[in-house]
Amino acid sequence: MKRNSETDNKKINRLLGVWSHPDDEAYLSAGLMAQVVKDGGSVTIVTITDGEKGFPESDPRSAADKSAQRRGELRDAMAEIGVRDIRFLGIEDGEVAAPPQDMLVARIAGVMKQIRPDLVVTFGPDGITGHSDHVANSAIATAAWNSAGFGDLWYAAKTESWLNQWRKQHDDFGLWMTEEPTGVPNEMAEHVLDLEGPALDKKRAVLAAHRSQTQMVAELFGEAAYREWICQETFRSPTPQELRDADRVLEYVR
Repeated sequence: MKRNSETDNKKINRLLGVWSHPDDEAYLSAGLMAQVVKDGGSVTIVTITDGEKGFPESDPRSAADKSAQRRGELRDAMAEIGVRDIRFLGIEDGEVAAPPQDMLVARIAGVMKQIRPDLVVTFGPDGITGHSDHVANSAIATAAWNSAGFGDLWYAAKTESWLNQWRKQHDDFGLWMTEEPTGVPNEMAEHVLDLEGPALDKKRAVLAAHRSQTQMVAELFGEAAYREWICQETFRSPTPQELRDADRVLEYVR
């Protein structure tokens, strides 16, 4: 990891991840979480939805059965790295922007006030994939952080070089739900973790536990390419404007 911030230079004792669906946390921060736990810290995961819509339309099971599977996969994935504190908010998949946002802001801020994290990681405004849940997640989590006032806030991001390297596969496989994320110039990526060896093996095991979501993607890439594709985790700090924009959500809970 590039170390050029105050947070990088001190031990992270309490990490909080706020994500939209089970497996978001794995793709974007499994390496970071594993390092925090290895160093003796604690990790809490908040998942706003159960991701019950992440199955083929032909799947005849009920939404409750699909939710149960995704929750079980998340627990199994987090067990791989010793994370046991998982908070399920139970919002309907695809509807993160729909409930009164003051309710979600208050619930997430309540978690922050309870655990007092040193660091919060979540989506940036582009939502990485452009998923509407991810975009709403970013604003809500940022507003909660503004309200609670604990620790530092990092947004998950992708570097321009990473996007350039994998653009053909992304286009061929149709991985982005809207337009491609806005990449961070390599020199502007404030927090980068490049996983290799046992650390990458651990992240691969975490993702394998999310089998309903990751098995097909891994098969599309091929194992060697998939491991290379998942090895980098990048984070950036929010801009002052992004923090102000989130206050448009926060104003409803004041």
